[in-house]
Amino acid sequence: MQTYSSFFKTLSPDVWRRLETYAALLSEWNEKINLVSRKETNLFENHILPILPLAEDTEAHAYFANSKNILDVGTGGGIPGIPLAILFPKVSFTLLDSIRKKTVAVADMIETLALPNVQVVCERLENLSERYDACVGRGVTAFERFVAATAKHLKPHGSVFYWSGGAVETLAPQPLKAHTCVIDLEVFFQGRYAVTKKLLWYRK
Repeated sequence: MQTYSSFFKTLSPDVWRRLETYAALLSEWNEKINLVSRKETNLFENHILPILPLAEDTEAHAYFANSKNILDVGTGGGIPGIPLAILFPKVSFTLLDSIRKKTVAVADMIETLALPNVQVVCERLENLSERYDACVGRGVTAFERFVAATAKHLKPHGSVFYWSGGAVETLAPQPLKAHTCVIDLEVFFQGRYAVTKKLLWYRK
């Protein structure tokens, strides 16, 4: 963790400990059920590390810190919801997935990590009625489709935060560009990690 922590001076030792514990739990559960690709050789670097720049981007950090509730759509193994819940312990997170075995695994990890600000829901997105300050996701579908699917679940002036990879010009179609800020995650790591990874911030 020491190598990674040099990029994030504001994160406390307790946050790093929880993130490291989560990575171990994710690896353990991934051996039982397929939460993330089993070909991955470094779960922390590939799946958790790209979430952390949100804590360093001043504007994005302020948005999350002032939010009341966040919905993680298609959480899978708890990404990005669990790392975000560790970074923002005063914000309420709902982790949503329609696959029961995944939500069982995520619920177990949340209990082990003792995260009181997180709940897990096994349901389809269209069946939810609550609205949220933001919807977050990673690798669920194309960004345009994700925004369309989550729009009705956002509060007025709500936001979508979506982690993706690839060329900027292909990530956000023209109709969304005027409302979308692209945060280059690689910049936070001085080109060493999260190469080509982007955080797309859509504002309703």
